[in-house]
Amino acid sequence: MSKHFDVTAVTLYFDSACPWTWRTARWLVDATGRRGIPLSYRAFDLTDGAPLDKLPDERRPAAAGSRCLLRLAEAAHADGRDTLTGTVYAAYGAAVFDGGADPSPELTERCLAEAGAATYADVLHDAALDRQVARAREQAQEFSGKNAGSPVTVITTPRGERGFFGPVVAPTPTGAEADRLWDAVVGAASVPHFFELRARRTAKP
Repeated sequence: MSKHFDVTAVTLYFDSACPWTWRTARWLVDATGRRGIPLSYRAFDLTDGAPLDKLPDERRPAAAGSRCLLRLAEAAHADGRDTLTGTVYAAYGAAVFDGGADPSPELTERCLAEAGAATYADVLHDAALDRQVARAREQAQEFSGKNAGSPVTVITTPRGERGFFGPVVAPTPTGAEADRLWDAVVGAASVPHFFELRARRTAKP
């Protein structure tokens, strides 16, 4: 069905603290890249802007690192530089979820420096951007509903936009399985009556 449903763009609303989101992002980068479809990155703050010192100790480092990256996502998106967010997120996620590095603002800073975008360094700690981060979450939930978290995938076609929570995957599908998932997600988006399909998670991210 998706062969007859022209996808012109995809937006991933993400929180880089979420390991499930990381697996989805890897699939989506591959799927859109091989099809030449632009991929945008927008913020989905799972803490909903809560002060970091109010979070449980075990969540605080990941939330702090992610908050920096989400500010970057919104600033870069406003500048039309979603590829910068993609590069930094790829390095950050690989370090944390594949390499065992500790999440932190310092890691976000290093990933940004490695991307050669020093002009965005101040963005990571600019609390004024938190309003845009919050608005991005609201925009994502206009598609997914208030009870859904990260990731939210929004598919743009000539008919308009459809968005869903997920897909939730583990591990990241590749090859023919990745293509079947793409066809399923895009196919579901083409059916205006479709809203939700869910299964029990039997794998770890």
